Amino acid sequence: MKTNDQLNRRFITYMANLIYYNSINYDKKRRMKNNRFPLTIDNDENLESSLLITYDSESVPLNLKDHISNHSLYRAYESLPKQQQKILSLAYVQGLNDKEISKLLGGSQQNISKHRLKALAKLRKLLEE
Repeated sequence: MKTNDQLNRRFITYMANLIYYNSINYDKKRRMKNNRFPLTIDNDENLESSLLITYDSESVPLNLKDHISNHSLYRAYESLPKQQQKILSLAYVQGLNDKEISKLLGGSQQNISKHRLKALAKLRKLLEE
């Protein structure tokens, strides 16, 4: 019985090591392939052109307030500055991230993120009152 347990333990250890080292080799091969054959969409220089292709303002109403059904949320949204309203609309209606919004509006990504977080905090505060 003791040799059978020892044999099982050695087999399990062997399999665990095999899985561990094969996963490391898989990651190395995947990184090497990604470095050799990068996608053209991953280039930052093509980001603006792909953004202009995918951004279609006619398909969905731009204003977030067209999608709000709660009256108190609507009033709180109306109290926000126009820039914050536009940032929230682009982020939550169009599904753009901060980097894409900064390219469209001409600001920095950090500034867009700061305005979006301030607007959400103000909405939260106004709704709690």
